[in-house]
Amino acid sequence: MYLSRVTLKPDIGQNSQLGRLLQSNTYGTHQLLWDLFDQEKRDFLYREEVAKEQLKQHAGAKGEPVYYVLSVTRPRESTPLFTVESKEYRPQFQAGQRLSFCLTANPVVTRDKKRCDLVMDEQLVFFRQACKEIGLSCEGSKGDLKRRLMENQRASAVTDYLCSYLSQSRCFADAVAGHSVDVLLGLATQEAVSRRLIQWLAHNPSRDGLFSIAEQEVEDDDGDREITVPVFQWQRYRIHPLPQKDASARKQQARFLSVDISGELIVKDPEGFLTMINNGIGPAKAFGCGLMLIRPR
Repeated sequence: MYLSRVTLKPDIGQNSQLGRLLQSNTYGTHQLLWDLFDQEKRDFLYREEVAKEQLKQHAGAKGEPVYYVLSVTRPRESTPLFTVESKEYRPQFQAGQRLSFCLTANPVVTRDKKRCDLVMDEQLVFFRQACKEIGLSCEGSKGDLKRRLMENQRASAVTDYLCSYLSQSRCFADAVAGHSVDVLLGLATQEAVSRRLIQWLAHNPSRDGLFSIAEQEVEDDDGDREITVPVFQWQRYRIHPLPQKDASARKQQARFLSVDISGELIVKDPEGFLTMINNGIGPAKAFGCGLMLIRPR
């Protein structure tokens, strides 16, 4: 395998409209990166980041997109658009090894034989569970359930439930901070999605047993206790539109979601873990999802 860092050539990245368009066009990026290879079948994963500092021999790279590409074949070293730095990728893992990771993923679940957005699905599940626990109706859409929680006359019951939920999470300090219901509901929903993403990432049947999410102890000074929390966070929930092949045949714009996930993990099955890294994680691999970048702790 080869791991490559791909950057726009300085004159394109700094000055051209193409450089700016690529920063917001997932499908266009995918098409252009394909030009780094000769084969017809895709055998590479990629991840887009924004350069946080100037790169060697590329003084203007800070703030510009940087693409990390993991491929079976070595990509071309240079094209009219890109500069490519490649090296062989043969990581050696050991059971118990602790690694930092980052991943752009397309987490989905199957409902009624259809793929659904996991983040939206978990919000619905959490709102429904909260209504059930408080004694409110669980019928209706996600918006109906959220309004019911926000507007119901038993505000103290809603607050108590959300504070109890948050007190057992990394947000324990917010449970006693006197936040309004809408703030508490936002924090609790974020935490519920985080737990669901951990389940999806580490315990999906295709990945279960390969690694676990690392945990750490956090001290709660007010409660005189320690809470174990996962070293895990997610952010940047995004919806990406895709070009329609036949606009007249579809009523709804084709699209996919992505979230950025990061944290620490512990390797359990070195060989299986390496296979997972090389094959990528989850759907939408052709559009910049699934490449897990890792770094030893």
